[in-house]
Amino acid sequence: MMRTVGEELSLEEAEAVVRSADKDGDGLLDLEEFVGLVGLEGEEEKKERELREAFGMYEMEGEGCITPRSLKRMLSRLGSSRELEDCQAMICRFDLNGDGVISFDEFKVMMMSS
Repeated sequence: MMRTVGEELSLEEAEAVVRSADKDGDGLLDLEEFVGLVGLEGEEEKKERELREAFGMYEMEGEGCITPRSLKRMLSRLGSSRELEDCQAMICRFDLNGDGVISFDEFKVMMMSS
């Protein structure tokens, strides 16, 4: 692909490019990852990708949601230490289904309203 646009990459450089675009870590680029790599995504797709990346920073690995504990951990990393009860209250504000955690869809609503 790179040769068709006048670029030449070594095997090591090509592997590094694939690694940088491989969001799920499977060693391959799916359509979404490829589109992100070549910059063909539209504004909506770009916004969705950026929201997913931000969501990923706050969620506990493997949980698929933001928990009070994962929110506390991330806020601590950002220099804004909070008590677990504060984090529960913050989550409660945008927890639309009342399950005590923030799903990606709830996170999206939260981010779009701010």
